[in-house]
Amino acid sequence: MKHLLAFWTVLVTAATICLTLAGKPTFVAAQQFDPAKNPVNTNPEQQMQVLAVVNGEQITRQHVASECLRRYGKTVLENIVNKILVLNECQRRGIVITERDINDEIVKNAKGVGLSAERFMETICSRRNITVDQYKNDIVWMQLALRKLAERQIQVTPQELDEQIEFEYGPKVQVREIVCESREEAEQLYRMALADPEQFGDLAKRYSKNPASQAMKGLLPPIALHSGAPKSIERLIFSMTPGQISDVLEVAENQFVILQCERIFPGAQLTEQQLAMEKEKLVTKISEMKLADAATNLFKQLQDTVTITNVMNDPELSKRHPGIAAKVDTYEIPLRMLAEECIARFGHDMVEIEINRTLLLQALKQAGLQVTRQDIDQEIMRAAESFGYLTPQGEVDIQAWLNYTTNNDPSKVDFYIEDEVWPTCALKKLVANRISVTDEDMQKGFEANFGPQVEVLAIVLNDQRRALTVWNMANANPTEEFFGKLAAQYSIEDASRANNGLVPPIQKHGGRPELEKEAFSLKVGEISKVVQVDQYYIILMCTGHTEPKVFDIDAVRDTLRTDILEKKMRIAMNERFLKIRDDAQIDNYLTGVSQASRAQRIAAQKQEGSTTNR
Repeated sequence: MKHLLAFWTVLVTAATICLTLAGKPTFVAAQQFDPAKNPVNTNPEQQMQVLAVVNGEQITRQHVASECLRRYGKTVLENIVNKILVLNECQRRGIVITERDINDEIVKNAKGVGLSAERFMETICSRRNITVDQYKNDIVWMQLALRKLAERQIQVTPQELDEQIEFEYGPKVQVREIVCESREEAEQLYRMALADPEQFGDLAKRYSKNPASQAMKGLLPPIALHSGAPKSIERLIFSMTPGQISDVLEVAENQFVILQCERIFPGAQLTEQQLAMEKEKLVTKISEMKLADAATNLFKQLQDTVTITNVMNDPELSKRHPGIAAKVDTYEIPLRMLAEECIARFGHDMVEIEINRTLLLQALKQAGLQVTRQDIDQEIMRAAESFGYLTPQGEVDIQAWLNYTTNNDPSKVDFYIEDEVWPTCALKKLVANRISVTDEDMQKGFEANFGPQVEVLAIVLNDQRRALTVWNMANANPTEEFFGKLAAQYSIEDASRANNGLVPPIQKHGGRPELEKEAFSLKVGEISKVVQVDQYYIILMCTGHTEPKVFDIDAVRDTLRTDILEKKMRIAMNERFLKIRDDAQIDNYLTGVSQASRAQRIAAQKQEGSTTNR
């Protein structure tokens, strides 16, 4: 699911293959793998049966395990089965991975990101909520095992290495594009561009059907050789000279493109020593990219050699084999083990979800409110409409939206509703009576969305002294071309650096008042002062002003009011949730983190002050 609310986002960075092993790590792959001898902790007497308490309300281990199994059971089970298959295949081939192999790999990975092995391990384990043994056994061991099993498939050829070097360090070409949906329109724009090549960017901004590049006057990031574009298009781009305009190109059904070469970047000049070092790095990089495909093929081959029975998703088999999640030939994977593995991997995130859900349920109950099915349906319809999911007749296409947000997996619709739609509806219920749209809101919204905008080039820096130096350089040669070169050289913001300073036009009431004030005070060709926005220092050069898109606010009043109401609602929802969370007493035993309620904190502060005064 792709559009989680900020307060409800679940950031799960899971290992590709994972199976938690207790006790001393085992690194000898030839040793027969037996989860029964190295189980996750499945002894109820040694487990916390309550994982969190929210304002006195318990969240049990059983409930968290059930929710984890619903969401992640299938994926985790596949990973466990894959590890069993890989271990058995390593044993069959006599492949042995030692603890030294594991440690050497960790040192190499740490060196690649400029960290010590200890710091690297600490960072990885913290981010993924795993132990050192889990990381060694589940991630590093699996990578090394797959690499040895698939080593013939991941060998890098001289041609692959040469192409990767060209991609990384070879010349690049930057072009502008105009995208059309019919050949007739494309041919007309082609003639207009040929008549006046200088207006190509303006034509792209006005007529191109690609919103991503339209705001940048059709300008695309620099294109390298072997970047994945069709070879015919790539050859054409690299044959063009600055200012040259291509013929109309049909790149897909009902999609026609016209290109203009903007700039050619020469390739990097590497010394023999540098080239040798880069080749060594790139061989590793290409091997890792190929390993992903090789692993997929290997798993499929290994799966074909055994009989895998998914018991837990088959009601009839579950009755015949109670407590079993799956069977690999005759080997049984216990359901309790799978549940505990799901908690080990996703328990931290699942407990947070349940804490947030419990807080909202408590707030709704206190306010005498509840979320109805009608609320759910209306929110799904609103989301679908806001993202443009409409039928050819202009009706909201709910099914198409659900297909998109669940990646065409009907089994995830319930999770989308539970984890995204329901909390949105709950918070809207809690803040609905506090939101209104004023005349001032309407006027500001109208100016922001439909009023004039300032077209600019921008240089973004994070050091004031450097910003003043660049500002002096820009004023010494106040041309768009030179300003663009400065942006390409000095700007720390990716888009402005890649596009020679070109950024989307600045509008009023966009949340950066100082920058907006400065931008709207500029005339064409003028350079701004250095404007500080948070920790950044921004220099602007005005290249033009857009005309208002709509002059009559009444023509867009209903749409504008709906948009403003939704934005104000979102702000209020976030503020309300933060307050609910801050007011609560929360004990998360899984993470070992507790929070006293606001009332308890105030009482403690008063008590501390009273003691101090004595």
